[in-house]
Amino acid sequence: MKLLLPRIVIAGALLAICLPSAGAQPAGPHGPADMRSEFDNASMVVLRIRMAPHEKTAMHELSARLVIWLTDAHLRDTKPDGTVTDYRRVAGSTEWVPAQRHAGENLSDTPIEFLAVVPKTGGVAGEPHAPH
Repeated sequence: MKLLLPRIVIAGALLAICLPSAGAQPAGPHGPADMRSEFDNASMVVLRIRMAPHEKTAMHELSARLVIWLTDAHLRDTKPDGTVTDYRRVAGSTEWVPAQRHAGENLSDTPIEFLAVVPKTGGVAGEPHAPH
């Protein structure tokens, strides 16, 4: 029972990362339909995110993160000012993604999958952890 409250808080934090801000009028889903926590401790949370072929996400806020691409990806990124960028990533590559507001789209005919390593402010490295 004492682990229930931290899990509820973590679930709320994950929703805050992926859902659009209040007042936003999303054109489609709020965030990737398939997202789960793989690891969580005081220093970071690791999210496994899978986007279906041609899946779109509504405009939403992202916190800064390290992204590890598990599959090849062909994506479209749209910023609030309307700037659109198409890009490709290769499975196994990594990149730092700064905090931002954006909408995404999987442009390929296959699912894409990646890990998002999101640092927590005030976290303590080296604390014991349990995978989720």
